[in-house]
Amino acid sequence: MTKRDIIIFVFKWEKSLFGYWFFIIALSVFIVFALPQKYEAVAKILIEGNRAPVMRADVAFGAEQMNVLYSEMAIIRSRPVFMATADKVESIRKKKTAVAEEKEPSGPVKKLFEELGQWMIDVGLREEASSAREKLIQGLQDGLKIDPRPNSNVIAISYKSDDPEMAAIIVNSITENYINQHLKVFSSIGTSEVYRLQIERLEKDLDKQRKELSDYKRDKSVSALKETMSALVQQQGRLTAESRAIESSLAELLTLFGQGHTRVVLTEERLLSTQQSLVEISERLQSLEAVETAIREMEIEIGAAEFSIQSYKKLFQDEQMVNLANPDVVNVLIIEEAVTPTRPTHSRLYYIVLATIGGFLLSFAIAFIREYFDHRVTDPKVAAQLLGVPTLGSIEKA
Repeated sequence: MTKRDIIIFVFKWEKSLFGYWFFIIALSVFIVFALPQKYEAVAKILIEGNRAPVMRADVAFGAEQMNVLYSEMAIIRSRPVFMATADKVESIRKKKTAVAEEKEPSGPVKKLFEELGQWMIDVGLREEASSAREKLIQGLQDGLKIDPRPNSNVIAISYKSDDPEMAAIIVNSITENYINQHLKVFSSIGTSEVYRLQIERLEKDLDKQRKELSDYKRDKSVSALKETMSALVQQQGRLTAESRAIESSLAELLTLFGQGHTRVVLTEERLLSTQQSLVEISERLQSLEAVETAIREMEIEIGAAEFSIQSYKKLFQDEQMVNLANPDVVNVLIIEEAVTPTRPTHSRLYYIVLATIGGFLLSFAIAFIREYFDHRVTDPKVAAQLLGVPTLGSIEKA
């Protein structure tokens, strides 16, 4: 190969190289700006000896300490932790979805595709996909990153998401649920657990009693019980005075006109009506007093239940403090909660620089391989030399 051939080859190779490089960089920049940026939220947990909360295990340096950290990492990645976290994420997403649906209701096309997909599942044309909850749990498991810090008892929990606020919520929820699961795994059922179960039972009974009281008040229509009784008492006093006045007037009429007179008969009827009204008011008052007594008794029972719950809560807290005073425990403390990240994990400039370097290396490899294995003749002199005939002319490719 002559010097001129080498120059032509290098020129063609460089032209092909820069073409590939430009295409790869342009495609990379488009992808960088098309894809959403990722935000990473991080929380840190300290596992230390001789402090609360509870983990009955001895901490030692070296292999034993790493075993403890790996055990904690396994608890963090346990399914109950992700299930509890998924419940919280689903509740937040449902609220956001409800607001979005109020602003922009789903169209008929979307409903049509949903019905078509369900029909295909019903007739067996395709298998039913995993539930949204299972997909969420799997996504949390895949996206969660657990990193034990070297030469320390600290575990860093991180999660990346397009939504910075959601990333912080997920990390903090996983941390909280992990501690609850940690306590459930390592704490034995003792006095404190008995107190806790008793508190749960009393709280259920208390909710039931409160509902019964509310239903009783609604059924008896006693929204203004005291005012009604006060009005009836006043009416009873007025009718009693009126009855006495009628009785006095009747005695005078009997003296003047005797039994059977028209005025006497009318006065007797009036007295009888008044006395009947008094009897009705008395019965109504007795009924309201019975309702008031029943309500008072129910309120007393509710107050006693509330007092019992507070007493058991105090006993439960005291028993926990006794358990946590055990010197053979390992604590799990949150030393840094996840906050909503204000910046993405990496800027777009970072990815563009990587794309530029990577694109150059990739285009270099593509161009070199293509030119190395390209045996086509592109030079007239080489063609004349290979064919043994002179070149009469050439036509440039448009």
